[in-house]
Amino acid sequence: MDGVLVDSEAAYRRVHEAFFEAQGVEVSSEEFDMLAGSSRKVERQFYAAWWERSRGEKMDGEAIERLEDAFWDSHPISYREIMNPGVPETLAELKRMGYRLAVASSSPLDHIEKVLEECGIAGFFEVVESGDELTQSKPNPEIYLLTLGKLGLPAEACCAVEDSDPGIEAARRAGLYTIAKREERFGFTQRGADVMVNEIPGVIGAILEYVPA
Repeated sequence: MDGVLVDSEAAYRRVHEAFFEAQGVEVSSEEFDMLAGSSRKVERQFYAAWWERSRGEKMDGEAIERLEDAFWDSHPISYREIMNPGVPETLAELKRMGYRLAVASSSPLDHIEKVLEECGIAGFFEVVESGDELTQSKPNPEIYLLTLGKLGLPAEACCAVEDSDPGIEAARRAGLYTIAKREERFGFTQRGADVMVNEIPGVIGAILEYVPA
């Protein structure tokens, strides 16, 4: 979802930067890059380490997250405004062509549902899976294996669309043909993808070129 359906990583980055600056916590650009594509569990670990390093005091990552959540209330994001170009049209065309669609995102389920509803695209997806409460987050393939199970489909019959390196690795480890939406802002290499597209509408052509064995 993040980075693929909505250009959210850049928006999240601005809020993260403003929050930690307000708290007097110094975080480098490279460290903020590590948040892109990460689950909340991973983010909490980073938060706690950054907080202790800058402020000389230990604070639980979940407690820092609660502070940031309150900060977000005064810095709302309009997900419809940052939806990637061509997303609704691409989803509609894939449905018309008979493809089944699912979301497998590291974000919390309530957040996924909020984004999909606000963007008006929730109805396109047969399965919506959140990795927030799974044992392992991306790059572990657990979320994709669970999603495949809910779809009742083998990996070779499906494609994944990702942008982050952890997401691409998770999809490949699950046995999925992986399409990467080009992303050059957060230090991703995207080397593990099978094919690269510049924009979301390019996903259709990439899928048509993929013929499962």
